[in-house]
Amino acid sequence: FFTNSQRRALAARDGGCVIPGCTVPPHLTQAHHVIPWNKGGLTNIDNAVLICNAAHASIETSGWNIDMRHGRPWVRGPLIFDPTQTWRPAGQNRAATPAEKPHWEK
Repeated sequence: FFTNSQRRALAARDGGCVIPGCTVPPHLTQAHHVIPWNKGGLTNIDNAVLICNAAHASIETSGWNIDMRHGRPWVRGPLIFDPTQTWRPAGQNRAATPAEKPHWEK
């Protein structure tokens, strides 16, 4: 199980479910071991991503693949979504996308 501190760190990094197109916020996600704990995967943030309940329930059979590269999650979609099978930085990953500058109107 991931600690509250680990979940806060994942929320800050991932910003919600890492599956592209999913808009589930961090507080409604589950921490997922990229390398399963029963296959030697550690319970730490370098081996974890946030994914929604639906993705977590079907991650083994849905065709989505997740990999960690330099501390950031990358995803590869199933053939039906991505015929090129290209690895991409996770869509909501705050570390992968720069924050927008606020537009202050006077």
